[in-house]
Amino acid sequence: MLAELAEAVDELDVPVDAGALRDLIALRDRLDAKVAAAVRAYDESGLWACDGSTSMTAWLRSTVGMSSRDAGRVAARAKRLARLPVVAAAWADGVLSTGQVDAVLAAVNAKTVARFADHEHELLPALAELAPADVTRAMRVWKAHAEAAGCEPAPDERERRLHLSPVGDEWAIDGALDAESGSVVATAVRMATTDDAPGEPVRTAAERRADALVDVCRFFLDHHAVRSASRHRPHVNVVVDIDDLDHARGGETVDGMSLSADTIGRLLCDSNVHRVLTAGNSAILDYGTATRVIPPNLWNCLVVRDRHCRFPGCDRPPTWCEGHHIQHVEHGGPTELGNLVLLCTRHHHLLHNQRWQAKLLPDATFEVTSPDGTTRTTPPPGSMPLLI
Repeated sequence: MLAELAEAVDELDVPVDAGALRDLIALRDRLDAKVAAAVRAYDESGLWACDGSTSMTAWLRSTVGMSSRDAGRVAARAKRLARLPVVAAAWADGVLSTGQVDAVLAAVNAKTVARFADHEHELLPALAELAPADVTRAMRVWKAHAEAAGCEPAPDERERRLHLSPVGDEWAIDGALDAESGSVVATAVRMATTDDAPGEPVRTAAERRADALVDVCRFFLDHHAVRSASRHRPHVNVVVDIDDLDHARGGETVDGMSLSADTIGRLLCDSNVHRVLTAGNSAILDYGTATRVIPPNLWNCLVVRDRHCRFPGCDRPPTWCEGHHIQHVEHGGPTELGNLVLLCTRHHHLLHNQRWQAKLLPDATFEVTSPDGTTRTTPPPGSMPLLI
């Protein structure tokens, strides 16, 4: 049967037609239902252990080649549907789409699944007529009523979850938060979101939110109170060969994810740097003491002089900023006040793009030239006399 399916897929020629595309996606949804049923049966059998896997999710990753995020989603969906046979049957018959099923499962958790199962037959006809977004809204109301009716919390229920997984040279984020937690995160991201200054590349709303989330996390890493030092830096371990650094070939994280030469240069502006001498690829001969590129006393001078991000039009405070070497560290740039400027993370990234140029004039006026040749300047807002 699977061979016949494979042959049919090979011979399939979908015309450029709305109806044909709609029918094809509907068939794919029904196939998704079959896959979920097969995953559920295979998971319950425990046969995944025969391949040395530790779980169904691990088996999907290692044997089928799914990403961690997709494997977890497929396995969790199949397990939850085992408690909802009517929904599973409607999905397989094409009565419910994959989007509608996922909207139902997002609201039915370990606290409420038994109650929903008792009412599947009554609820299903109404849900089948709704678009996935409307199913989400309807299920949100149903969940509130179900929990108010006295569904007891299950001991293993996880109202809040976050999945952060490497996918190639990127990270994928997926999860869910309860109402209170979601509001906290949304407020933090909103408060940390910045507009694009004139002359900057225009970011999408999603890109601005992503930058804001990184800024929030970076702020915590810089200022958490776990250690007693007056200034903390994020702990991102990067490995770069000195020859690659000299020739702008980039490096990688200890997890093996590639980093561009621009990213390496930006990180070297304000980090702890260790010297590691090796013989070949593995024998470590010497591991030097960590060197702070910008020590606390010099950082304090920089803050007094600059007061905020010096990129034209930006007023991010020092707590959101990093020290940027005008002449880059890897090119021999000195770590002294005359070669340093405060930049927020967003603009630090921007100025390590080789198409942007920056100068710090003798009076500490900061000059930025965009790729189109537009030059703007900002004078130093602080009143501290320059010691250059």
